[in-house]
Amino acid sequence: MPAACDESIDPNEELGLIILEMGSNTARSLASIESHRKRNPTLVLAAVGDSSDDQIEEALRLGAEAYLTVPIRPALLQLTFSHLNTARLRSAASAAQTEAARVQQELSGSLLRQREAITEKELTYRELLVAYSQLQELNQQKNNFLASATHELRTPVTVMKGYHRILLDGRLGDLTPQQREVLQESEQSCSRLIKIINSLLELSRMEPGKLDLFYQDYDLASNLKQVVRQAKDLAKRKRLTVVLRVDKDLPRFRCDRDKVNQAVANLLENAVKYTQAEGKIYVSAGPYVWDKTASGTGTSAGSPQAGSDHAANAIIVQVSDNGIGISPQHHWEIFEQFTQVASNQMDRSGLGLGLAITKRIVEAHGGKIWVESKVNSGSCFTFLLPLGPSTTPIAVSQIARGNSSVPWKDYE
Repeated sequence: MPAACDESIDPNEELGLIILEMGSNTARSLASIESHRKRNPTLVLAAVGDSSDDQIEEALRLGAEAYLTVPIRPALLQLTFSHLNTARLRSAASAAQTEAARVQQELSGSLLRQREAITEKELTYRELLVAYSQLQELNQQKNNFLASATHELRTPVTVMKGYHRILLDGRLGDLTPQQREVLQESEQSCSRLIKIINSLLELSRMEPGKLDLFYQDYDLASNLKQVVRQAKDLAKRKRLTVVLRVDKDLPRFRCDRDKVNQAVANLLENAVKYTQAEGKIYVSAGPYVWDKTASGTGTSAGSPQAGSDHAANAIIVQVSDNGIGISPQHHWEIFEQFTQVASNQMDRSGLGLGLAITKRIVEAHGGKIWVESKVNSGSCFTFLLPLGPSTTPIAVSQIARGNSSVPWKDYE
């Protein structure tokens, strides 16, 4: 509404407009105008006067954005501004409605795409469930076939090996040297076949996460002597030296004795297989401080230092050799079933199951296995087994690979 020079100014907040009629006392309105503009900086000040220089100068001093000359009807002017403002608001409302319609359309499209994506995911999930179920069934059929086939194969092969032994012992008459040689080769082939059959049987029983373990107190030192003694017969054929090193403080602990013995035997057989004649194989075992939070796979992760008084929480077993070695890119794949390194042409016999079975045995005990090796620099297979909760922890005095002061006891 218009504001006279001698009256308090009452701006039209809806229009954002102050209409000021210029007069001799307009200066009295300055304070009121400034007060209103502090509260609403967007208010527009329009001055109405007779266009005299004094009034125009005064209007500029007051900060008027527009100056209208008389004769003019302030009420009519205000009505005009009101119509203009209404038109502006209608235009803004129309634009807002158009934008809202666009947003609504986009939301509808987005919701439709989301429903389609959810439906597709549900279908994919169901298909995956069906495929997984089929794979589980096929895997079970495979295991059943392996178990059945290997059982059926092992019986006649065992009988054949028994007949070989009867003939070689001379219980059915003397043999010529040539006959004995042929029978010995045939018996060795039967032994290899029985070993392959037994490996397939073990694999069918060792599905990941389904391996049954029978825990009992375990004297690792005594069992290692037995495993190494059995391996020495095979090593002698290649003129290999096998040395057992057992820490004097090696504790008893709970584990599946037969499975752990099998793991060590597999590693020993692998070392014998890939070590040239006149080579050396070392088997070592001792207490270990295992920091499971440490990164990496090497022995440096959680390895106690000489003179440490920490309590051991694991057993470390290592089988090392000075054989042909393994290139770093094959360090993990050799633990997969039916895998043999293609670049290794020294001995390709067997099915490549020994290391896979060993890995499953170690991991079923909550342990960890890895290999450190380079081509033509030998290999060192290491696995850790956690001490059971019923095992009394012992203080680790000294244990470090390659440390001559380690209290090993060697068994040639």
